[in-house]
Amino acid sequence: MIPIEWLRGLDESEGGYAALLDEAGSLAVAAFKLAKARCQVWATPTEVPTSRELRAAARVIAERVGLSRVPDISFLARECEANGLLVL
Repeated sequence: MIPIEWLRGLDESEGGYAALLDEAGSLAVAAFKLAKARCQVWATPTEVPTSRELRAAARVIAERVGLSRVPDISFLARECEANGLLVL
């Protein structure tokens, strides 16, 4: 699916963020998927999100699914790295 369509569907779907989190298995991986899709739809697209973009995506997901706390960026980045996901 094209990233812009995926992002739109995520926003428009009831429970879309919860499904993303469930499918990803962790907040870090879900945040990586969201951050990467966002990076791909910019005027100058990129494939690898920064740690700042990862943290922002984690906050959006947490807000949408009702999590009260988002882990710090070093934890999120380490979890991404452990899953083979590159973050700048």
